[in-house]
Amino acid sequence: MKYSLFVIGALFISTLSLCGCNKAADNRPKRVPVTVTVTYRGAPIEGATVTFHPANPDGKPAFGRTDAQGRASLTTFDPGDGALPGDYLVTVVKMEGGEQATQPSSTEVGAMPANPAQGGAPSLQNTGPRHLLPAKYADPNSSGLRATVNPSGENDFKFELQD
Repeated sequence: MKYSLFVIGALFISTLSLCGCNKAADNRPKRVPVTVTVTYRGAPIEGATVTFHPANPDGKPAFGRTDAQGRASLTTFDPGDGALPGDYLVTVVKMEGGEQATQPSSTEVGAMPANPAQGGAPSLQNTGPRHLLPAKYADPNSSGLRATVNPSGENDFKFELQD
């Protein structure tokens, strides 16, 4: 009986120690939770990418994508792990772009408008990406947005974008 309790106890301790070996230590800098809310013309902005660019060259950027309420949780290394404490320049970007069907102008030299009714397909024209927010917010030097992430306490930032 004593022997079987000893074996069971040894197996239990071995199992616990092996479980602890599989988890790698997080030697990365300490992050703190950071949330942001972005509005433009008083309305929340969905699908914008918010980036915190560190003022310290040794810092790490943090980013997040806004939801339907204009809110985002920032990520530095792992989803939602927050940002390193420190000062940041902030950018907010929301873009759209790509190809869309267009009819060529009949005034173009040699152009014959495509006629889908006669089997012709409309041509595709790449309009390129375009900003859905004022472009100044895409550049950390012109956005005018700043944030200081504190090592403790609440780090909830609100950015009201203007034209």
